[in-house]
Amino acid sequence: MDRCLLRLYPRAIRGAGRAISSKQKQHVPIASRGDVEYCRRFVLKNDYDNYLVSLFSPEHAREAVWGIRAMNIELVRAGEITTNDTAARMRYSYWHDTVNRFYGSNPVQTPISRVIYDSVQRFGISRTWLRRLVSERENFLELKAFKTTADVETYGERAYACLIHPHLEVLGVRDMHADNAARAIGVAMAIMSFTRSLPLLLAQGRCDLPRSLIDKHKVDLEDLFNRPRSTPELQEAVYEFATKGYTRLCGVAEIHLPNSPKAALPALLSAVPVKEWLERLEKANFDPFDTRLQRRSLRVLWRLWVASRKGTWLNGSSYHK
Repeated sequence: MDRCLLRLYPRAIRGAGRAISSKQKQHVPIASRGDVEYCRRFVLKNDYDNYLVSLFSPEHAREAVWGIRAMNIELVRAGEITTNDTAARMRYSYWHDTVNRFYGSNPVQTPISRVIYDSVQRFGISRTWLRRLVSERENFLELKAFKTTADVETYGERAYACLIHPHLEVLGVRDMHADNAARAIGVAMAIMSFTRSLPLLLAQGRCDLPRSLIDKHKVDLEDLFNRPRSTPELQEAVYEFATKGYTRLCGVAEIHLPNSPKAALPALLSAVPVKEWLERLEKANFDPFDTRLQRRSLRVLWRLWVASRKGTWLNGSSYHK
């Protein structure tokens, strides 16, 4: 299947990859092909939509993206599957140490660590993004609830955008408009993630919708914790929440995307699966319990291909820079 997908790459993107590669740092890789394949399969299995996004990056960038996405999956799992906060913090402490060692000469010897170490040494990925990714996931442990939508936006800009900023750096892009686009996409990613996980979280007695929306739309959380299901009040809250994320994506395409370097597009395509899911949510009348929303959409790949060809995920706009 991957070989078929590779044929979809726009020639312009492949050309950009060759241009960027001439500027890369000289580094002797320590990661084996088996390490890279481990990360690739790990992301394919656990983060399918963003795996598809990675396939539209130049070949030299994909390994770095798979490594960082695999690290993010491990960070999310550390907070979800550990039995208590102490055990989770031990896992996060391990990752803090691992990130610090990416920038030394003695990396942790695991497949994910070796792949990211090579990427850091080769492309000069900023320590800020990887440190922040670990810190924000760790801080999420203590978070009982978001008070306002603005709190979710801040979290999205700090946690989810940290997956896009390194991608941009691997592509050789350090640009204000591209960074602003990454932050806005991070917000939309957070909103989509918290909305999509509502059925599971409500069954666990948790809700990541902002408290301000819960109160505004009079959502009875205690009732939903006891009997997780969709209600008119919940759908109204989800509608307002999701609209904020969708508006952010449209703003990115209209304002930041046309002013960003063309080489940034493969990283900013992260917006496409988010937009596609939010549109499916609208068709489901903003019912997060609609089972169709939990299935993979076959349209994501097509929309990624179209966006990569047009240079935008909106009609009538394209790159100019």
